[in-house]
Amino acid sequence: MTSVADKEREKRLVVLFLIAVVCALVIVGRLWYLMLARGEYYARLADGNRIRQLRLLPARGEIRDRHGQVLVRSKSAFTVSVVPGGLPEDGHRVRELLGSILGLTDEELVEAIEKGQGFPYEPVRIQRDVEPETVIAIEENRINLPGIFIEEEPVREYLHGGLAAHVLGYLGVISASELQAYGPTYRGSDLVGKSGIERTYEELLRGEIGALTVEVNALSRPIRTVNVLEPVPGHNIILTLDARLQKVAEEAFAEHILTLEDNPGTQTGAVLVMNPKTGEILVMASVPGYNPDVLNDQSRRNEYYSALISDPRLPLFNRATQALYGPGSTFKPITALAILEEGILGPKARFNATGVSQYGVKDWVINLGLAPFGLIDLNDALGMSSNHYFADNGTKVGIDRLSTWMEALGFGQPTGLKLYPPEASGIVPSREWKRNAFRDRPTSEQNWYPTDTEQISIGQGFHQMTLLQLAQAYAAIANRGQIYTPQIVKEIEAPDGTVVFRAEPELAREIDVKPSTWDALLEALRAPITHPRGTARGVMGDFPIPIAGKTGTWEVAGSISNGLFVGFAPVDDPEILVAVIVEKGGGGSSTATPIARKIFDAYFGLDGDGDAE
Repeated sequence: MTSVADKEREKRLVVLFLIAVVCALVIVGRLWYLMLARGEYYARLADGNRIRQLRLLPARGEIRDRHGQVLVRSKSAFTVSVVPGGLPEDGHRVRELLGSILGLTDEELVEAIEKGQGFPYEPVRIQRDVEPETVIAIEENRINLPGIFIEEEPVREYLHGGLAAHVLGYLGVISASELQAYGPTYRGSDLVGKSGIERTYEELLRGEIGALTVEVNALSRPIRTVNVLEPVPGHNIILTLDARLQKVAEEAFAEHILTLEDNPGTQTGAVLVMNPKTGEILVMASVPGYNPDVLNDQSRRNEYYSALISDPRLPLFNRATQALYGPGSTFKPITALAILEEGILGPKARFNATGVSQYGVKDWVINLGLAPFGLIDLNDALGMSSNHYFADNGTKVGIDRLSTWMEALGFGQPTGLKLYPPEASGIVPSREWKRNAFRDRPTSEQNWYPTDTEQISIGQGFHQMTLLQLAQAYAAIANRGQIYTPQIVKEIEAPDGTVVFRAEPELAREIDVKPSTWDALLEALRAPITHPRGTARGVMGDFPIPIAGKTGTWEVAGSISNGLFVGFAPVDDPEILVAVIVEKGGGGSSTATPIARKIFDAYFGLDGDGDAE
C-alpha cells in the first residue's frame, strides 16, 4: 500500500519532469527560431562582424593639355577609414584616441562617421593622404582602435599648383544634393568635382568602383581576402589648353600689375586666348587664382577654403566666364559694323570730329585739353578711338538695330562652353530691357533716350558681357562672320587609350554681312596698331606679324577704370585671338595691351623661349 509520502514524492517527480520537458521545449523552440526561422538574419549579422566589403576607388582619370602634358593625375596614398558597425557601443574612447592621432575633434569625427549612415559595415573615409607616421601610430594602437582601417587608395595630385585652376577645378566632400543626384555608387564621404573640368566631367573622370571582400579578426585587422573586383580607372580628359602659353599669360598678368601706379599688384582680371577658326580655348586665366592641391590637403583645406571665400577679390570666381564687364572702346568695332551695314557712313567718308557729340560725349583729347581730331574716316576713328565719331553715327543707327547686331554677335546669351560653373549671359540693352529694368522708377527713367544710345555706341552704356562673349564677337570679325562654339576639351580617352570623343569645330551661326564691310572693318582694326596716333601703337607697333586689335577703357563710377585689349593675328589668316581685362588698372593701352603683347610674342616664338605654336 502506497504511503502518503510516496505519493508526494511521485507528484514532485512529475512536476520536475514537466518542468524539464517545458525547458527542453523552450530550448528546442529557441534553437528552431534562431537556426531556422531567423537563421539567415543572424548569419548575415555574423558575417557583418567577420566579413568586410571594402569599396576600391578607381584611379581618377588624368587631365592633360593639348600637347599631352599631364596637369592633374592620381597617386596612391593611405586613407584612414572607420567601419561604424565595427565600433564598440561606447565609441567615445576610440574616437578620443583616433582624434588625438589625426588632430580632429570629437565633433569632427562624429560628423564624418555619420556620413556612413545606412552602410554600417562599409568604411567611411575620415582622412586621406595621411603621413606614414600616422599609419604607424594607428597600427601601434590597433588593439585600442577596433573598427579603424588603413586603406591604400588614389588621391588627386595637381602637378602645377594653381596653373589654370579655374579650368581644372578642385575636389571636395560630396554634398547631400550631389549624393542624391549622382546615385547609389557614391557614398557620403566620397570626393567629387566641385568646379571646372573636375565637376563638368565628374562621372567620366571617376571611373567604376571595385570591391575587396576580406575576413577580419576581433580587432578589425584583415586576415584573409575572400574576393576582389578590380576597379576601372576613369577616362582621361585632353584639354585644348596650351600649358606653356597658360603659364606665360598668368605670369605676364602677375608681373605687369606690379608696375601699375595705383595699388600695384592688387588688380584682378582675366585673360582669354583662343583659336578663332575653331573655337578652341588655348588659355583661360582668372586673377586671382587658387591652388587646388591645397584644397586637396585635408590638414590645410578648411583654413585655406575659409580664406578663399572671405577674400574680397573672390579667388574661386572665374572672371573669364562669369564676371560681367562693360566693354569700353573695345565695343566700337561692333558699332562700326552696324554703321557700315546700315549705310550710315562709308569707311572712307570724312566725319568732322569736333570733339563733342550732339548729347555731350567727349573725345579723350578734349578731356586732356588737346585739339579735336577734325576730319577723320573709320580708320582714324578706330585708330585714335574717337568717341564723337561713334556716338553720333551710332545714334543714327539707333538702339533697335544696335541691339539686333549685338544679339547676332552672341551677346546676351551663353556661348555654349561646357564648363562648370555655367557662364553668365550678360545684358543686351534695348527699349524693352530698360522699361523692365527700371519698372520701379518713374516713367521718365524707363524711357530710352538718344543719350543712352550714344553711351552704348562708345561702349560705356548699360551693356554687360563676359570676356568670353567679347572674344567670340571679335572671332566673328576675324572669321568674316563665322562664329564657332568655344571648346575647352579636345579629346576624351578611355582607360585603355581608345579615343571615345574628339572635338570638331562647331559652327554656331554665321552673320550675313557684305564682304566689303568685313574688308573695311578688318582694315580699320589694324589702325590702333599702325596709325601714327593709334592707341595700341606704343606696345604693338613693332610686332612683325600683321595684327588687328582694339584697346578699351571702361569707366567705373567712383573707382579706377578697367583696362581692356582684344586682338588677333595674323589678320589675313587669324590663328590666335587674345582678350585681356585688368580691373581697376586704368587705360587699356597701358594695362591690358602689354600683357597681350607677351602672349603674342610667346605664341609666335618671338620671346626666345620655345617654339611657336
